[in-house]
Amino acid sequence: MISGLVTTAASMPVDIVKTRIQNMRMIDGKPEYKNGLDVLVKVVRYEGFFSLWKGFTPYYARLGPHTVLTFIFLEQMNKAYKRLFLSG
Repeated sequence: MISGLVTTAASMPVDIVKTRIQNMRMIDGKPEYKNGLDVLVKVVRYEGFFSLWKGFTPYYARLGPHTVLTFIFLEQMNKAYKRLFLSG
């Protein structure tokens, strides 16, 4: 579950940027954000640094088990590959 925790912590800011860009509105005919860096700067400035991890718990509840299951699946696929193709 630690891998899911690290993945969640690393990907939350990227997901926040993606979501804000997808949902941005036009203000006086101009987009609310210029680019991803502009989103990060504005979020940190107006909402605080830790707001980049708002919704951490539900995100982790989804991504944590997904990451663990992905590693288990990958391990099983590697075993099957070795058994089928590399056994002499």
